[in-house]
Amino acid sequence: MDKKNKGSLVAERTLNALMLFSKEKYLSVGDIASALEISLPAAYRLVDSLSTTGFIQREQSKEYSLAAPNILRLYNMIDHDIRIVARPIIKKLAMEFKESVYLSIVHGENSYYSFIEGEESPSIIKWSQEIGSAFPLATGTAGKTHLAYIIKDYNESEKETFISNLELRAHTENTLVTTEQLKRSINEILEKGYGYTNSEHVQGAVGISVPIFNFEESKVVAVLSVFMPDSHFEKSKLMYYVTSLKNGANKIGKSIS
Repeated sequence: MDKKNKGSLVAERTLNALMLFSKEKYLSVGDIASALEISLPAAYRLVDSLSTTGFIQREQSKEYSLAAPNILRLYNMIDHDIRIVARPIIKKLAMEFKESVYLSIVHGENSYYSFIEGEESPSIIKWSQEIGSAFPLATGTAGKTHLAYIIKDYNESEKETFISNLELRAHTENTLVTTEQLKRSINEILEKGYGYTNSEHVQGAVGISVPIFNFEESKVVAVLSVFMPDSHFEKSKLMYYVTSLKNGANKIGKSIS
């Protein structure tokens, strides 16, 4: 094999290795070797390259995950318009609520979502999340809201298949860990038009999310959420948060193609 073809093969393998993280949040070197059908030494070289360039990071479990900063730089090139439009609206909502407000999108063949823009609460006690952090789709209010609208028009068989392939991992005692629980929650989100959770993903954290539709209102392009400590949350104010979020989501959606 000449140098040009060898270089192309290495580049292709490296990109394929990176794309494996669109399906699994954590991967070992052995997982990568098995998935790409390459030797362990070759997999170690790929991992070393992706780690050195800042695209993946090693976890305490000795597995690897996507590194938020460089992945977010790539996102910035793709989702620049929605972030520019959303930023002042998010900032205004955060100041109005005095709570943290975030924008999220789905990626990885509809298996994960990540926060691409946000404004932290001005309060000392608050919920915060690193921009670029990625989570399995069924995790938390933002993830479940994404999920609800992804499968909204699927037939029952397609819904069952999609949900059965999701990662359902317990984070707190309130986490939904069965497909039946998840389906009931999804139906409730679609019926009400918003998602609400209390201590499902993070103990003591409340999340409220609404979908952002595109200009034609034919597709959900992102989700807008407010997060707060449960000590700040008053159930009587739930619809106040929902209404303000929906107004903000509508402004964002009408301003993008």
